[in-house]
Amino acid sequence: MLVSRAYSVRFLAVLLAVAPAFAAPPKAAPAPRPKARQQNAPPKPDSHPGEQLFNKLERMTPEQREKALSQLPPARRAQIEKRIQNFQKLPPAVQERRLDRLERLNSLPPREQAQVRRSVNQLQNLPDDRKRAINQELRRMSVMPEDERQPYMNTEEFRNRFSPSEQQIVSDVAKIE
Repeated sequence: MLVSRAYSVRFLAVLLAVAPAFAAPPKAAPAPRPKARQQNAPPKPDSHPGEQLFNKLERMTPEQREKALSQLPPARRAQIEKRIQNFQKLPPAVQERRLDRLERLNSLPPREQAQVRRSVNQLQNLPDDRKRAINQELRRMSVMPEDERQPYMNTEEFRNRFSPSEQQIVSDVAKIE
């Protein structure tokens, strides 16, 4: 039972990560998600669409989830299943880190979420050498106290290493690191 619960939580977390592809972007600020949710509580109408999907899938049995996924177009289902498999192959520490980042992203106001998502997409589209440089910088900054990050990003050393658009990417993505 414990193994299936852990699998279920990870499975749903991955689906939550891909949920924005199923739904339109949020139109209102998401309601704060309480730490302890009631098992059968219906989704709040103003919550993030990804959270609505998560709540719905969370209440399903594995068989019901399988049935829901079977109703998706084959290409979309295959894409989601591949993401799930890739996520499950990751070491537990990496899985936890990704879930933490997703939680931090979802805790941001909708406008900031959108900006962070745009920056993550821009980061993915950069040449490999620039991606490596930015990711290395983000790792370095992740150990800094938050009150030291902005002054650091204002240093001449930082500004000389990154273009203005790269500086914006670092600033945005650092919010969820």
